[in-house]
Amino acid sequence: MYEIPPFVEKELVRSYETLHASLPFFRIFRSLLHANCYVARRPGHPHTILLFTCQGRSVEVLNEMIEVEQAELDRFARYVFSRFARIDVISFKAVKAEIGGFAFPVQKHDSKSTYVITLPGKPEEYTASIGKSTRAGLRHQMNNVVRDFLTFKSEFFVNEDVDEQYVRDIIRFSEQKLHAQGVNIAHDIDRILALVRACGFVNVFLIDGRICAGSINYRVGTSCFGEVTGYDPRYEKYGLGKLSVHQTICESIRRGARKFYLGGGVFDFKKRMLGVPLCMDELTIYRSYPRMLRNLDRVLTSAASGYLGYLKNVLHRHKQKAWARYAFKSFYFFKNKIAD
Repeated sequence: MYEIPPFVEKELVRSYETLHASLPFFRIFRSLLHANCYVARRPGHPHTILLFTCQGRSVEVLNEMIEVEQAELDRFARYVFSRFARIDVISFKAVKAEIGGFAFPVQKHDSKSTYVITLPGKPEEYTASIGKSTRAGLRHQMNNVVRDFLTFKSEFFVNEDVDEQYVRDIIRFSEQKLHAQGVNIAHDIDRILALVRACGFVNVFLIDGRICAGSINYRVGTSCFGEVTGYDPRYEKYGLGKLSVHQTICESIRRGARKFYLGGGVFDFKKRMLGVPLCMDELTIYRSYPRMLRNLDRVLTSAASGYLGYLKNVLHRHKQKAWARYAFKSFYFFKNKIAD
């Protein structure tokens, strides 16, 4: 118990190819100190690998942004409830699973989402598949910046070769833009730097040798994940943020990536870049209905979380409307006050 077998790191990549179900992410952004490891095998290789912790009467699954077959979900729940007599609840923060006719009482509601691009074999094929107006806009903006700044160049760095200051500058650019919109957010720079060292790559745009834009990303197997994109506001008119995203995707293809995850939110640009929404659910499984009543606080918290998530999605869908912008500003105002 509390020991992760050596084969698990490789098999997690093979099974899921997702950042939020990888050991580098768990080591840096979660805790494996008291983690248990569940492995279900099929002939030839492990099929389902779940890391989880026991907290009081609950099992909290660490894996996120994964898909689990209902039969495997049922097998895992039966294992937990038979192996740990005190456990009443199993919680998945972000999972895609069917639960029709499931053997145990469950609560399920929208959780995290992202946009995913299925990548072709060549960057030219990807660019050609983007809509005509978006493609023309990217070409026009790139031509402008190259014309106006003769020293402009794009460079990529991987893992240990990434300059720490580039990471800090990209995050600073991003936070400056968010703060200007009334969003008080601070990234965990030390952890981001650690994850970049483990499985990251950074694209930077340079003018006269100084960074003016860039993106921070990670790679797990053949999948890439965008973390932060930022640009110097002095170059606002050149659309460097969008250009950086496009350059990063193209470079990912050159390096053998097959999927690129753009992150969550509701952004038209992500759709124009061929991102397809991928939605996950928060799933709570209870041992029985009496145990569900025993954990009524958990039931109510889960229901409230689902309702808030629904309201947030509504606001995102209507974010161009005045009432939605006012609601977002009010939310962040009170959130900042609480943080202060």
